[in-house]
Amino acid sequence: MNRLNVFATKEEIEQLKVSVSCSGMFLSGGQPMSEPAKDAHRIALAHGLPEITGFYGCDLQTGEFVSI
Repeated sequence: MNRLNVFATKEEIEQLKVSVSCSGMFLSGGQPMSEPAKDAHRIALAHGLPEITGFYGCDLQTGEFVSI
């Protein structure tokens, strides 16, 4: 795991925590309520990280983005 020295804001960390807590829930029609990996990736891109194959992750304790 590579730590990238780029950090989510406190608000974004809270959004990701909510996303994780809802990740096993589905809307009618089988669509997931949240997709934490995609949410973390989207936020990482918004912080200027380049597009990669796969997804960025986020350490929810520190807010630092990570990649494999």
